[in-house]
Amino acid sequence: MIKGVVRIEDGEVRGLDSQPEGVPLPPELASLGNQNLSHPYYWAGFTMIGSPW
Repeated sequence: MIKGVVRIEDGEVRGLDSQPEGVPLPPELASLGNQNLSHPYYWAGFTMIGSPW
């Protein structure tokens, strides 16, 4: 996410190595449109949870 590889595009999460074709999103999230997830708002929580010290 921090590198801008993971993104929301055409109602799918794309850029994941395990799912190169994209992972479909529920309609509520698919309606958000195309989004870049590199802003800390999207990934900072994962950093805090993954590294408590």
